[in-house]
Amino acid sequence: MRRGSRILISLMVLLIFMVCLPGVAEPEDQVCPPATIGGTVGFDQLNGIEINLQETYGERASLIKQGNCSIAGNSNGTVTIYGETVSYHTVDYLDVEVFLQRWNGSNWVDITSRFYSDSSSIYVRGSSIITVTSGYSYRCRAVHHVRNAGSTSTQTSFSSPLFID
Repeated sequence: MRRGSRILISLMVLLIFMVCLPGVAEPEDQVCPPATIGGTVGFDQLNGIEINLQETYGERASLIKQGNCSIAGNSNGTVTIYGETVSYHTVDYLDVEVFLQRWNGSNWVDITSRFYSDSSSIYVRGSSIITVTSGYSYRCRAVHHVRNAGSTSTQTSFSSPLFID
């Protein structure tokens, strides 16, 4: 009898937690700042890619929800550059121009660029493989544009540098 009571009480407590606990985890209404978070860097160790993510909170601040770029070494004298622009909803026009830059010892110098655009979409993205000279550090700089109903937003993102042996 005593063991049956313990099991019954345990089941009742478990049932109460299962019913009440999901309500505890429910998020409150949060007010996000209308500023852009710059320089948020993520590193994908599996693929050796560093990503600089620029995200803007609040559509009133910008038409651009997110803009990012990345660079990855391919171990064969080439790198892959990638850029992406994301809006809050379908817009008239979006683009991203991704610049491959090389460090010359004192400045980042544009080597080449790739341009990707789309219309009547929520995002645009693109990547290219580019041959590089070993012994230098490279990075990407991306310029993101979104245009909708006469309004335009522009944002720039940067990847972390990558040294090519």
